[in-house]
Amino acid sequence: MLCDKCKKNEAKVYYTEIINGEKKEQHFCEECALEYTSFSMGSGMLSQEMTLGSLLSSILGNYASPGNLHGTEQTEKEPVCKACGMTYSEFLKEGRFGCAECYDSFKKGLEKSLRNIQGSDTHTGKRPKGFESGTEKLVKELPEIDKLSIKLQDAIEKEEFEEAARLRDRIRQLKKEEINNA
Repeated sequence: MLCDKCKKNEAKVYYTEIINGEKKEQHFCEECALEYTSFSMGSGMLSQEMTLGSLLSSILGNYASPGNLHGTEQTEKEPVCKACGMTYSEFLKEGRFGCAECYDSFKKGLEKSLRNIQGSDTHTGKRPKGFESGTEKLVKELPEIDKLSIKLQDAIEKEEFEEAARLRDRIRQLKKEEINNA
């Protein structure tokens, strides 16, 4: 596949941006990727093996400046891990923490960076296949009438009155059968 920008070289970088919910995929050669993408890559970085740490370091480095980690001006000192002495700048350079305490030490800076990158610091993505939440497991174990009652309430809240009427009638039918079988 050829580079989307220069249309000459082979595309080696696949770049996806999601801005305001709109997904834009682009394919670049190394040279065009260095010019176009929003994260700074050192010279020759694309020809090297990219690790998760180097990628994280590159991305976070663009969204946080050490003096602005807490949303304050440059007068505040850079955060330092009390346990291992690593600074946030060192973390950005290395792409990995020095110890487990670094997570707590740099929490505010990381949360701010994640909000800037993703728009949120809470994961709301997809779930693995076959995953069931605790609520879903409980609902599965409920008697049929209770399941239908939950669906009825949901249909009423969504103002799906035809579906609500159908569910109401089914619940009445099951209750009659229950009384007749008792």
